[in-house]
Amino acid sequence: MSYTDWRAYQEATAEVFRRLGCNAQVDFRVTGARATHDVDVYATFLRSGILCTWVIECKLWKTRVPKEKVLALKSLIDDLGADRGIIVSEAGFQPGAQDAARGTNITLVTSLDEFASTALAATSEVPLTLSSSDDGEPIYQFPSRAEPHDLLLYNNVIITANWAGCSISIVNPISKTIIRTIDLDKYEVVSSQNGAREIRSHPPGSLVVADGRLFVGQVFSEVILAIDLATHAIVKRIAIPGGGDGQLAVSHDEKEVYFASNRVNQFYVIDSATYAVTAVPYPEGGRGCMSLLRHPTQPLLYIGVQRGGCINGQRYPHANSYLAIYDLSRQAYVANAQLAEVKNGRADDATPACLTHDDIHNRVYVGMFQSHRGICVLDVETGRSVQDIRFEPNSWSKPFSWVDPLSQALTSNSLLSVNRNNRELVVLDRTSLDLKKSVFLGDASNGPRAVLVWRDPPASDYLSCYLILIDMVRGR
Repeated sequence: MSYTDWRAYQEATAEVFRRLGCNAQVDFRVTGARATHDVDVYATFLRSGILCTWVIECKLWKTRVPKEKVLALKSLIDDLGADRGIIVSEAGFQPGAQDAARGTNITLVTSLDEFASTALAATSEVPLTLSSSDDGEPIYQFPSRAEPHDLLLYNNVIITANWAGCSISIVNPISKTIIRTIDLDKYEVVSSQNGAREIRSHPPGSLVVADGRLFVGQVFSEVILAIDLATHAIVKRIAIPGGGDGQLAVSHDEKEVYFASNRVNQFYVIDSATYAVTAVPYPEGGRGCMSLLRHPTQPLLYIGVQRGGCINGQRYPHANSYLAIYDLSRQAYVANAQLAEVKNGRADDATPACLTHDDIHNRVYVGMFQSHRGICVLDVETGRSVQDIRFEPNSWSKPFSWVDPLSQALTSNSLLSVNRNNRELVVLDRTSLDLKKSVFLGDASNGPRAVLVWRDPPASDYLSCYLILIDMVRGR
């Protein structure tokens, strides 16, 4: 949309926030602790009974906004005690401005139209549906077909990537309610059957949070999305060769986001402030990725490569999956661990599906898809195999002879694993890796997919503090 002048731009901005449930005033004069300020748009609203204040600066410029304007807004909101500052600029922002906003309560918006279509400042909460396992443990399910398949914990809420819903949900684990749902991008296709025009949505893939933004691998698209978690607006679409089908990880300081592509044989380092992208090829012959992990303190990146590995210097027919370890400071691969098993002269078709770091025992747990090895336990620095945690398939696993441990999580005393084909959550002793408990999670066509620890439970209470997300084709 084009705007006739800066006043029209201010009014359009204020109207966007009014539609979002805010009281938005234009050219508002407000007194802070040290001075009186004239604010382009001053927006207030109630959230959970608390008055929240946002200060919005509107820059209808022909040039990108510099760093100084971000610093000036930061000083202004500090003086006012405002909750958030927002700068809206159709021309964009200089790299210095993007870097200055990193780690602050300032949101940079490069399109008012896109912000208006994706932001969500107020919505009603939707309760999860209470069910129970055969063991009597409470299990909460989505009330409509969503098929959550990935999840993460952020600021005491749980963020889920919903495959069927083509959306992101934000869940309050205390009230067991969905407090926000963010719809992802849509696209147009022509039906091959009748030539009719169809509108479809891109499903979400992997998720990470960096610097107050949710990065989402948008599957079947050409981009990774950056969503501002304060406003729930899509603030950036990062073009990536091969698109958003792959895995994300984030550095401990949240300055870098990593994306390992499942379609192009390389991974990418993304600056979380400027969105600059650097490509790094996989090891020679490596193809595809379903898992990625950034070491929390060392500059090591662990890449679960699906195909192209060597076992004792020899390549076998089929997948030859392996774990590649890349040193980000040296910009070189420093080790790899072969994960495929060889039988009758051929490697299996296994894939490393998930990676979990154990800082107490210096291990990496590799949950294997289509593998009898179950969970491979590796040394964190060398990738040397320590042991395998093999699981016996139960009656639900038929016709497969493996259990597919697709997700792991740690508590202070336990290692948790969701074994999809067995429809179970298993609890293992974190030190000995002996089995402590197995809980049946109920039947579903696609089985359980992910687990995280919301808060660390007492030793005698394995499940009351875990949230299990079950990917059910029928909408559970």
